[in-house]
Amino acid sequence: MSYIIINSTKKNIDWKWDENSILNHISSDHDPKDIFDAVCAEIKHYYTGKESYKTLKKKVKWKGKYLNAEMAFWSSHSNLAGEFVNFEIVTSGYSNDSKGMENKGLLYLGIRPANYDIHDIDYDLFREIIGYIDACVDFFKTIDSYEGFKKLINEQDFAFKDAVSEGNRQLFLEKITL
Repeated sequence: MSYIIINSTKKNIDWKWDENSILNHISSDHDPKDIFDAVCAEIKHYYTGKESYKTLKKKVKWKGKYLNAEMAFWSSHSNLAGEFVNFEIVTSGYSNDSKGMENKGLLYLGIRPANYDIHDIDYDLFREIIGYIDACVDFFKTIDSYEGFKKLINEQDFAFKDAVSEGNRQLFLEKITL
């Protein structure tokens, strides 16, 4: 049993926070929720208008030929104002055609979430987060075909081996062979 670990590199992008963003002047007085929301807003702004991407308040979605990838942003109740703000990226994959599948076509790939402390976020950390999101999408691009998904099934010892998980992955593979 194993989780899929997405390896990423920092993206070389030229980016500046929105002029009114609290990220320009984070202090110990800022509520962790406000910092989290500001980072989500910057990510949304970065991906808005990019082909095959859809941005929502706390997630980025990518749509491929057969797969949808969703990178959802979460935080924690253990955040400490002035010290720590957790930013977790939970990545899921879904079939574009979920007919006959459980849980809206969720493929239960078991991608390990990524966590960042964004309390003192700077442009380097932002580039790292963007790099992780892009690496997730790159991973989904490699499995967005019969050959790619079949290879993943043959090589991956999935963390989720229950009947629903196995069934959804097999149904997905059958759907894309048609």
